[in-house]
Amino acid sequence: MNRRRLTLTAAMAVALLAPAALYPQLASGTTADAVGKPGTYLTNSFERPAAGGPYTLDEWAKEGFTAPWQEGMDTRTLVDDSEPARSGDKSLRVLYPQGKIGPADSGAQAPFKLAKARQYYVSQWVKFDKNFSWGTVYNAGKVGIGLAGGASCSGGQVCDGTNGFSSRFIWRLSTGEAALYYYHMGHEGQYGDYVTLQQDGKTVHWPKGEWVNVVQRVRVNTVTDGQANPDGEIEVFFNGKSAAKVTGLRFVTNDDQVDRAYFSSFAGGATWEFAPQHDSYIWYDDITISTNRADIPELKGRP
Repeated sequence: MNRRRLTLTAAMAVALLAPAALYPQLASGTTADAVGKPGTYLTNSFERPAAGGPYTLDEWAKEGFTAPWQEGMDTRTLVDDSEPARSGDKSLRVLYPQGKIGPADSGAQAPFKLAKARQYYVSQWVKFDKNFSWGTVYNAGKVGIGLAGGASCSGGQVCDGTNGFSSRFIWRLSTGEAALYYYHMGHEGQYGDYVTLQQDGKTVHWPKGEWVNVVQRVRVNTVTDGQANPDGEIEVFFNGKSAAKVTGLRFVTNDDQVDRAYFSSFAGGATWEFAPQHDSYIWYDDITISTNRADIPELKGRP
């Protein structure tokens, strides 16, 4: 497996993230456990509500997912039973409209609160529609739920150890390359770093019309006398097999830990060149979030 870590250029960053000032910051949650002890456990298969309506924050809250704000959940999501779900009868469909970019007009966002813990896993099943548009002139966007903590350093900010961190899935290029985009102390470019997912020496691409599973694990570094130790990690599994691992990371110099599961998915980008050429959709299903690997069904029995 190729464990490349790549630096975002300014052009790529524009494709991935609008300025951080656009995003309200979430206050840290309550303190939870150390790594390996029972902690927050959330799951959502979107089976409870009736099909045909939006999946609002109120619906998320009924499954234990609470957030102080949202974009697009009321207007661009649908509890869908017309397309085969990954399991059961329903899944969450998210719209990426033709000609639209950014979280105000594309996809959906919500920073779901988690009890603070040094390490979290988030698993989700994802399906791009069969005719998904990666973009127009340029191609990039965010996918599903990521992990973040503290002040959620992002958007071209310098991560100084006191303003948090973030780690989210993306698509990039006209081939729909799958990657993870993350902010940490010492990121090499102004706009963070990304690692391309790889298996068996080949780059992983998001397939169209097919359910796939991605799991992300973020482990926050330890701190000694106000100094960040280089023992933070991010690991990604694609369909149950390791697809990326980045070690030696420094995220914080304070007591910030992972405290939110950040649903952040939209096309682009800050200019029309990143907009889909036609209405496009991604379905999500069987989300699991936990501090414990044993709670993640897709990793059971895996090395």
